[in-house]
Amino acid sequence: MKSLFIIAIAIYSIAFSSFSAQSALSYKDFGVLPMFEKPSVSPDGNKIVAIFNTDDGPSVVLSDFGGQEISTLVKLKKAKDRIDDVYWINEKRVLVSASYSERIVDRYFRMTRLFAIDIDGQNLREIKQRGKRDLNDWEKIAAGDVSLVSLLKNDKEHILVQLYDKRDKDHAVFKFNVNDGSLEKLFANTYNVHSWVVNSEGVVVFGYGTDKIERDVRTIWYRKDASSKWNLLHKKKAYQGETFRPIIVQDNKLLVISDRETRRASLWQYDIEKGEFDSIIYSHDKYDIEGVIYSADRDRVLGVYYFDNFRRSHYIEDADNNIATLVKNTFKNFETSIYSLSQNKQRMLILAASDNSPSKFLWMDLNVKKAGIWFTQYPYLEKKNFPNVTPYNYKAKDGTELSGYLTLPHNASPEKTPVVVWPHGGPIGVRDYQYFDTFVQFFVSKGYAVLQMNYRGSGGFGSDFEVSGFREWGKLMQEDVYDAFDWLKAQKLVNTDNACLAGYSYGGYVALTASFQKPNTFKCIISVAGVSDLLELAEDDYRWEGSLRAHVINEIGDPSKSEVAKELASVSAINHLDKIKAPILLLHGTYDTQVRLDQSSNFYDKAKKAGVDVEYTEYKYGTHYLDEPANRMDAFKKIGEFLEEHLD
Repeated sequence: MKSLFIIAIAIYSIAFSSFSAQSALSYKDFGVLPMFEKPSVSPDGNKIVAIFNTDDGPSVVLSDFGGQEISTLVKLKKAKDRIDDVYWINEKRVLVSASYSERIVDRYFRMTRLFAIDIDGQNLREIKQRGKRDLNDWEKIAAGDVSLVSLLKNDKEHILVQLYDKRDKDHAVFKFNVNDGSLEKLFANTYNVHSWVVNSEGVVVFGYGTDKIERDVRTIWYRKDASSKWNLLHKKKAYQGETFRPIIVQDNKLLVISDRETRRASLWQYDIEKGEFDSIIYSHDKYDIEGVIYSADRDRVLGVYYFDNFRRSHYIEDADNNIATLVKNTFKNFETSIYSLSQNKQRMLILAASDNSPSKFLWMDLNVKKAGIWFTQYPYLEKKNFPNVTPYNYKAKDGTELSGYLTLPHNASPEKTPVVVWPHGGPIGVRDYQYFDTFVQFFVSKGYAVLQMNYRGSGGFGSDFEVSGFREWGKLMQEDVYDAFDWLKAQKLVNTDNACLAGYSYGGYVALTASFQKPNTFKCIISVAGVSDLLELAEDDYRWEGSLRAHVINEIGDPSKSEVAKELASVSAINHLDKIKAPILLLHGTYDTQVRLDQSSNFYDKAKKAGVDVEYTEYKYGTHYLDEPANRMDAFKKIGEFLEEHLD
């Protein structure tokens, strides 16, 4: 489909002229959160609501569609809190999802809160139940999981939410009046269901949870309508058999994401009456489907999306694919995807991405055939000459085909250009992409090449590839990182004798593990929220029954078995301090809910006593992602200074 649009704002020459005067970049330009996140077009297409990040913390803001004047609806009082998402309830009211970290027993958990507020900033209502003070510790943890179930397209005064109910000892579904704040419980949850799914009419017809006796067995419950009884539809042991992820009941059929037959996550139609899969709706021949594309009211699935190097969308209806093609032809200089749609699909926000320029949100109005830019995510990084991120392929020593990304600074040379090896976190089910990344481009701006790799276990490449990373911490997954580095060495593009291995979360584990497995290979090591004691991590999570224990046993290793425990200890840096030669930088947030703080603090104490050259910073209120503005800025500063000190 050809583009017949007038671009209302010249993206390259006009939109960011006010920022282009700043020539020299520093950590201050990179160490910021995206200016806008999760923007959403109102159902009528007249407004845009979004999360707005500043040095003072996050807020929810509003603008006219196509306009750049914003007004604040609600702002968090403390920067240690986080705004996670925002949804339109109707044209006059929005739902805000926020969260904070709370210490319960001996670790931090992320606790979610939901608020409804008018677009003029009035009538703020929090969705919560009474009696939270009477909960025991594990009930408090469960009560922190508050989530949206349905926006109820045919009832704009109510939404459906799931809240922990002490009477059911699990999460029940409540109808919430968005105007007066009243709650009405729809039915008792006697099925150990933890998450509920609606059909296209907003009726709760699916629930998935765990078996009451076998805690690692997943169960899925179904009822035909609100007056029918619940029946057990599907039951499977975690990590066994084909995946089964119900999405929505649409046209009397259940849409499910499953890896059956193809061994790649695909969208299937499931015949509920027959209790069997009906037909496949969409499957890619190489990549997993990452998720589905909903309509504005989230009452229908319009399509699916997956990633090669960038996000790709496939719509079920030809008319929607034609709109996506129009978007692509209108903004040919970007990798585009439709981010948010009005109810009639005539007004939309588009995410325009690139490998060497920050992502931007663009608007398009099919009614008047105009389009333009709304906001960029990183204004001060616009109109800068960043290098391209280049995909590459390599083979591991055992012949496994792997891929990654190499970013070279301008005028890179084999003699002078140092290298930062930057493996992604996760590890299972997560991957790197070709998108513009502030960490990568920060390193490159300082003259370092950056090497990323999608080691086995990374997501998006099919179930077999993902499973191949199970229980390979410190082993095959680690070797994949070394093999990528050897590939780079063979290319003779940069100086691989002048390299630092740095990582975040699991990437931090990779860095610390390399410090003793490859003590002479890397001149420095950086671990942000990384794991130093894999056995301690496994033992700590193993004590929680159900999905978390199943995760540990299948993806890391069963620490209750002595031979496995010894193996986990053998690939833990905290047990090999005498082998470490390179200086180490540790950064960790005190409010981290994913990797406990003592993974860094204990390592630091023992490493310091053992004479290891190690620096350590703990960030007050710091989350796993260091999304508190001051913490994030300081982290970039310290990482930059550490690299300057140790790389020639």
